[in-house]
Amino acid sequence: MVLRVAEHQEQEAAGYLAQYQQQLAGERSQLDQLEQYHHSYLNEYGDTSVGHSVQDMMRYSDFIGRLAGAIDEQQLKVANAAEQCEKVMQHWQVKRHKRKSLESLIERLRQGENAELERKLQKELDELANLNRQSPPYG
Repeated sequence: MVLRVAEHQEQEAAGYLAQYQQQLAGERSQLDQLEQYHHSYLNEYGDTSVGHSVQDMMRYSDFIGRLAGAIDEQQLKVANAAEQCEKVMQHWQVKRHKRKSLESLIERLRQGENAELERKLQKELDELANLNRQSPPYG
């Protein structure tokens, strides 16, 4: 019963870990997209030698600034998600260790019970053998 509870807790923690890992992957993917967009926008519109109006350059500069801000925010989201994921992983590892420890303890108890039963059986067999030697079969 205790082992089943420990197994359930470990599985629940593993489920949360999978969710947090998926969230982290999503945040990283979004960061990658923002960075790629930033890079391609800089390459496409960054050539100032091409005749752009002052107004276009100001809009471009404003947009690049907002995009850089979005990247900074997304980097913070990734860092927070990674930190949370690490905490959930540690929680899962604790639950996993607890389950394994319980399994090990139960196995040692079973082996101890088996050894004790074997000793009792051997003692009964020895007593039976002694009784057979001491008294004649039809005496």
